[in-house]
Amino acid sequence: MKNIIKYILPVAAAIAVSSCNDDPKSPGYEYMPDMYNAVGYEANSANPIFKDSITDQQPVAGTIARGNDIYASMDRMPYPYENSPEGYEAAGLNLHNPLERTEANMTEGKRLYENYCTHCHGPKGMGDGLVVTHNGPKPPAYSSDALKDLPEGKAFHTTQFGKNMMGSHASQLTASQRWKIIMYIQTLQKPGGQTAAADSAKTEAKKG
Repeated sequence: MKNIIKYILPVAAAIAVSSCNDDPKSPGYEYMPDMYNAVGYEANSANPIFKDSITDQQPVAGTIARGNDIYASMDRMPYPYENSPEGYEAAGLNLHNPLERTEANMTEGKRLYENYCTHCHGPKGMGDGLVVTHNGPKPPAYSSDALKDLPEGKAFHTTQFGKNMMGSHASQLTASQRWKIIMYIQTLQKPGGQTAAADSAKTEAKKG
C-alpha cells in the first residue's frame, strides 16, 4: 500500500499542476469530451446505431404528416395581407374562412371565444365584459351597425394585427383557432335579428 501511495501521489500532483496555467481564457483539459461534444451523423450517411444502418429513419407507423392536416397546414402558411388600411380592405374582400361550418368547429369556436374574448366582448358579444365593467375600453357589440356586417376576412385581419384598442391574438391562437372563433362570432352578429343595446337606445330616442 505504501508503494502504491508513493507512486500515485506524485502522478496526481503532476496531473494537477499540468492542468493549471496562467491563461484565464483556457478551458483546461476535458475529461471524456464526448459527453460535451456529441458525435452527429450527416443526413443520408451510414449509421451503425440503427439496424438498417441508415441515418434518415422513416416516421413511426401511424404518424400523420403535418402537410396532410388541414389545420396544421393552415397554421404554417404565411399571412398574405400587410398591416395597413389597404391590407385590411383587401382581407375583407378576398379572405374567407377555409374551415367547414360543422358542429364540432362551432363548439370549439365558442369554447375559445369564452376563454379569450368574453373578458372584453362579453358572453353574448354585447361589449360588456369584465374589462369594460371595470372601466376598460368598451368595444362595439357584434350586432351593432359597426360590426353586424363586418366581413370575416376583416375580422381575421384584426386578430392577426389588432385594431384600435384590440391587440393582436396571433401569438396566442393559431390561425385555425381564430377562424373557429370567427365562425362562432358570426352567430352573434345577427342573433335572430336583434340589435345591440346601444342601437336600441338610439331607436327609442328617435321615437321619442
